[in-house]
Amino acid sequence: MKPGSTGPGVPGIYPVIFDDEGNILPAGSGKAGNICIQNPWPGLMQTIWGDDKRFVNEYYKRYNKNPQSKDWHDWPYFAGDGAVKAPDGYFRILGRIDDVINVAGHRLGTKELESAALMVSEVGEAAVVPVADPIKGKIPHIFVSLKPGIKASAELKKKVIDTLAAEIGPIAKPGKVWIVPDMPKTRSGKIMRRVLSAVANKLDVGDISTLANPNIVEEIKKMA
Repeated sequence: MKPGSTGPGVPGIYPVIFDDEGNILPAGSGKAGNICIQNPWPGLMQTIWGDDKRFVNEYYKRYNKNPQSKDWHDWPYFAGDGAVKAPDGYFRILGRIDDVINVAGHRLGTKELESAALMVSEVGEAAVVPVADPIKGKIPHIFVSLKPGIKASAELKKKVIDTLAAEIGPIAKPGKVWIVPDMPKTRSGKIMRRVLSAVANKLDVGDISTLANPNIVEEIKKMA
């Protein structure tokens, strides 16, 4: 066992990591890409009920180079996860690719950034969203709510930035740290990152009727 990683593929499963152009990223390259399974296997689903085309588009189209091919080698299965392969063949899953921010060619997992922010003792909750940037393409903005009794300060924002840089690297420095009184949450307690992303990108937040605390959205928007 290797904490934080899955093992190599079990017998009969042949994982591979592709970059966005379809090139294989070898073990130990240190580069993150998209993990695929190169071969069919007994437990593989056959289709999406009533929508064969969607099944192909969702799971196979991304890395298929010949749509007319009948050879399974030309149809790697892509489930939508980012990953990196260590020199020993172990895979580290970074999360869903829609939870990965591409910062000037560097792929950063939002969960990885949030976990680093939570290492700051004053931080109670953290949420990271991608924000459009004319130079880097995307940059992370991080929203944090503090533990009871802790007050927001410029020093605390700097502590969050420094922790991200120390734990992950300088490329992980956020474009902005938002210290918010609370996170917009559903009634079940899930943080609505969609709302935070809209605020950070100065877009319409859309329907917030399902939030347990809809008033917090206006408070956060005033911080923009």
